[in-house]
Formats: sequence, C-alpha cells, structure tokens
Amino acid sequence: LLDCPSKQVADCGEHEGAGLKCNPRSNSFPVRLVGGALTAESYSGNVYFSSYPLCHHGWDMDVANHVCRMIGYVGASEISFQSTYGDVPTTTLVYDVQCKGLEWKLQDCSYKMDGDCPGYKGAGVVCKGYRVELKGGLTVNEGDVFINNQPITYNGWDIKDANVACRMLGFAGATSATRSKYYYSYTYFKANNVACTGTETNLADCPHTVNYHYYRTYGAGVVCFY
Repeated sequence: LLDCPSKQVADCGEHEGAGLKCNPRSNSFPVRLVGGALTAESYSGNVYFSSYPLCHHGWDMDVANHVCRMIGYVGASEISFQSTYGDVPTTTLVYDVQCKGLEWKLQDCSYKMDGDCPGYKGAGVVCKGYRVELKGGLTVNEGDVFINNQPITYNGWDIKDANVACRMLGFAGATSATRSKYYYSYTYFKANNVACTGTETNLADCPHTVNYHYYRTYGAGVVCFY
C-alpha cells in the first residue's frame, strides 16, 4: 500500500476507519517450476499449473511477474520460450494467460487450455526476491515469518534479519526478533540460518539455505514497528 498514491488527512474521525474481508486462497491450479533450480537467490524452471505446463503463446514479462508472485516471489528477472528447462508434455497445456495484477491463483486470470502446443515451446521463468507474511500474531505487526506458506527456522535469527523482514512488510523496522511459541514438526522450512547484515531490502539477498527439512524446531518471528 505504501507504493500506492495516497494523502494524509487530519480530520478523519474514529468511526471512519477502512476495513476489508479477505477471501481464502483456495487454489486448484497451484503454480510450480519444473526442471530448473531452487537456490537462495532465485527459483527457475518451466512453469506448470498443477500438472499442466504453460505454453509460451502469450508469455511475457508481465505474466511472468504474476506467476512469480503466485509462488511467493517479488517478480521475474528473466523469462524463456523454448522449453529451456526440458521439453514439456503435450497432452494438455495452458496458454494465453492474462492477469490484471491482483490475482493470487490461475483460475482468477483468463487463460486457455488444449494440447496444440509442441513440447519444445514450454514457458520458463527465473523468479527472484521473497514475499513475506506474518502468521500467528495478536496484532498485524507481529507473528512468525512465512515465505510462500513456509516458515523460517529460528537458527541464527536475530534483530538484523528481523529488521529486513519488517521493512519488506512496509514497517520502519523491528523491535525484536522472536521465536515461535511452538515447535514446527516434520517441516520444510523455506530458509535456514538467515544471516542478514541489516542493510538488505529482501531476505533473499541474505545468506541462507533453502527448503531445509527439520524433524522438529522453532520458527522465526518478528515484532515490527511503524
């Protein structure tokens, strides 16, 4: 919201606050990338919606940015058109995806499906920059840090890491780096041993390991301030 045009007013009454009710993010066509690599800096591969690959008809950077946001990244750094990450199945493909920019899942965008696309025309992307959210807090400025519905381990988590996470959410910074109240068991953590200097603009820019599996450990959290 900080990136949207706005203005400050002094005469807003206490009963004039704006609110909203969010719809659940149910998704029958989850986005995944196949054939590429998942590193601390980026996530790459041919684009699949559930088991259906995306044909490169209509594929461009704008749609790629939507795809990356659907899987928890800020946006796309590059796209590919000729099945760069391996040929794709040709039985049923998705193509001509058109999104308005507010969608969280494919079925909210317009698209077509059929099998008329050669296997060498799979659309690919490189996604960069994490998108974070807070869960489990009593207020909007606190909670466990999640990236694409995956927690972060508490290993090495400190105030420098918390400051980066809070700034990503539009806050001025963090008052504390917290530990989750409960263990996360049998969990793939999106990031482990995050080691920010505190100057980064995104947790993806900090040294860390990705998709780390733990039998049982605590998650990382924050308390942010405006």
